Amino acid sequence: MTIQISPEFKKQTAKAIAAIFLFVVFYLVLVLLVIAITIGCFYAGISLIVIKPMFFTLVIGIGLAGLGCMITVFLFKFLFKRNKTDLSNYMEVTRNDEPRLFSFIDEIVATTGTDFPKKVYLSSEVNASVFYDSSFWSMFFPIRKNLHIGMGLVNSITHDELKAIVAHEFGHFSQKSMKVGSYVYNVNQIIYNLLYDNESYYNLMSKVANSSNYFAFFVAIAQKIIQGIQWLLQKMYGIVNTSYLALSREMEFHADEVAANVTGYLPLKNSLLRLDLAEKGYHNVLNFYDGKQADALVSSNIFKEQEFVVHFLAAKQGIPVVNQFPDVQMKHIAHFNSSKLVVKNQWASHPELTDRISALERLNIEKSNPNNQPASTIFMDVEQTQQALTHKLFASVTYAITPQKHSLEAFQETFTAFYTKETFHEDFNGYYDQHSPVAFTTNDPPHSLATFDRLFSKEACSWSKELAILNSDLQLLEAIKNKTVAIANYDYEGIKHKAKEAPHTIAIIKENIALLQDKLKKNDQEIYIYFYTKAQEQGKLNDYKAVCDTYLDFDATYDANLALYTTLFERLAFTNDQNPHDKIYMNFVNFNPFEKQFKEALQQLLTRIALTDELPEATQNKISEFSTTRHTYFDGEKYLESNLELFYEMTHYFQYLNQRIYFLNKKKWLDYSLEIEGRITGI
Repeated sequence: MTIQISPEFKKQTAKAIAAIFLFVVFYLVLVLLVIAITIGCFYAGISLIVIKPMFFTLVIGIGLAGLGCMITVFLFKFLFKRNKTDLSNYMEVTRNDEPRLFSFIDEIVATTGTDFPKKVYLSSEVNASVFYDSSFWSMFFPIRKNLHIGMGLVNSITHDELKAIVAHEFGHFSQKSMKVGSYVYNVNQIIYNLLYDNESYYNLMSKVANSSNYFAFFVAIAQKIIQGIQWLLQKMYGIVNTSYLALSREMEFHADEVAANVTGYLPLKNSLLRLDLAEKGYHNVLNFYDGKQADALVSSNIFKEQEFVVHFLAAKQGIPVVNQFPDVQMKHIAHFNSSKLVVKNQWASHPELTDRISALERLNIEKSNPNNQPASTIFMDVEQTQQALTHKLFASVTYAITPQKHSLEAFQETFTAFYTKETFHEDFNGYYDQHSPVAFTTNDPPHSLATFDRLFSKEACSWSKELAILNSDLQLLEAIKNKTVAIANYDYEGIKHKAKEAPHTIAIIKENIALLQDKLKKNDQEIYIYFYTKAQEQGKLNDYKAVCDTYLDFDATYDANLALYTTLFERLAFTNDQNPHDKIYMNFVNFNPFEKQFKEALQQLLTRIALTDELPEATQNKISEFSTTRHTYFDGEKYLESNLELFYEMTHYFQYLNQRIYFLNKKKWLDYSLEIEGRITGI
């Protein structure tokens, strides 16, 4: 199979090759410079020892020679770096284990014209990939790739959809035109290694420096020279990385076309659209069991549970089921992202989903006799495989007591109750999902003439979603205006703008935000009057006002706690820097009032709600003890790491409790409103 490469692919390939050439020239100059420094250091060191042989000159001579060696080692250390894939959560299968799976792969290999994988692995992930342990030498010696297939993915797609996904992965290696991407990737990895992957190298330098004050001097000089080299490399990294990512996006389109030629465009399109839902289902299950770790509950088959959650969420979103799987369409995805701002992300390795779908639809390649059976049918005993992967996943978790297996039926019941507890009622049509009223006029409002359906109409519920999108767009445009996001242009409402026009677009967005906020404020007031009237008629006015006031009163506390949380991290930022001991001491003295305020606020949060179902008793006691005990974080010579770790742990609980109390107050108010309406009973 040969796929015609696009003009854009050729363009990005040319840019990538130019970036590689530029890097090679740049690196060779660096190498020559470092070799010259090294030779000079050796010559100076030896000359010094010969001219005046004594202990001092011997140490200086060795130090000079070591200086040259340290810089040389830094520049060539990537040659020995090997990027290995963590296989701890993978399970290898063979042709004897899964003959149908291997026959399935055989067919794709023959069609795409690539080599059969060296090994085939399964995992629990919602993903598939082709991988290999790479190094610098991978550019020159052919390496057989491994195939990884996630059962979370298999569990969510049809036979032909899995074939399209695997064909896409093989498509990255089956075309000669794709090989340049491998070279750009490796050059990118070399620069990354020199810039950021230096822990073991710095540890070695630290040991050399600690061995002698004489050597510490030369290590310090080497570090300064290396910092200069890294500064130059950072400039080069931006060029190479941008060209790599631009080419990577084109490679994705190219591999998509390979897949479309194997199965037609529909299987890949459908699987791409369903992927996010499959991910959400999988992670909902994992999050559920994370919350059950103290109870030592484990799953016997997370994939059956994933399937339940995926269909559960699809039903909530009104997504129909076709061929046993939710039939996700672009309208379901567009519902969550209808921004009018389009900014080309030059740092993305993959194209936007909408662009990939559009490209597939333009291909319009169709195949007859599609196989819409579940992809799991290619496994000999899929349930046994699912159980083995589930066991492997939970085996990595440590439990305080003997784990107990959770049945599928028990999971379904518990998850449904959990979902109901953690979400606002669907009768509100998502009005409150991204919107939290902050104030009402509560003094004897007039009798309401509104209806529930009008107050929570499709139009009214779109305002909060639109407001969230506008606020997100505003943040991005502010970043463009302040040049923290480096782009030349952007599209807004289908019109291209230069970056310098961002202030004008910001003004438009702020005006639209103000209009929406006004609409929401008026509707919120009408909603309050509506339920106030209902509660008054039913003799429940005092109870309604109480739950509403509790929610509104905590709103100000929530904002103050959020500001305090941010301030704490700003005030402790100095712990990430090198500072003299006296400055560290004074920083902690200045920090004391904020720590005191934090402990008081944390203690107050503990008294706000009944926390039995929110935090284990031991955790509550730990928080209470911290809040009432004095702590020292610096003893005049060094940081007291255990106390600092405890402090940061408490900030985590502080943020959790602040958000949790706000959510529970809001939910109690909303649920009581629906009880008054007669839509639910007893909260």
